[in-house]
Amino acid sequence: MFVTINILLLVGLIKLLIESEKPFLCSGLYVAAHFVFGMIRELPFSELLLGSGILFALASLYFWLLYRIEMGTARWWVVIVAGLVIGLV
Repeated sequence: MFVTINILLLVGLIKLLIESEKPFLCSGLYVAAHFVFGMIRELPFSELLLGSGILFALASLYFWLLYRIEMGTARWWVVIVAGLVIGLV
């Protein structure tokens, strides 16, 4: 169930990125959603904080790459697919 929600969240944030052109807003929202899901799953708070910091760095890189690469090109699609696959893990 969390995998489906994660994919839908990424797709929605990619659409938000296209509309807003603000990659760090998208990465912040992504991390906030994961933080909430971690709290629902009752993960230890220290694990949530460390994981959120790492996730913010990776999500910022992902959304920044999507922002910088011209939309619709082959490289853009490679980044999209790679991010979705990594999101499944």
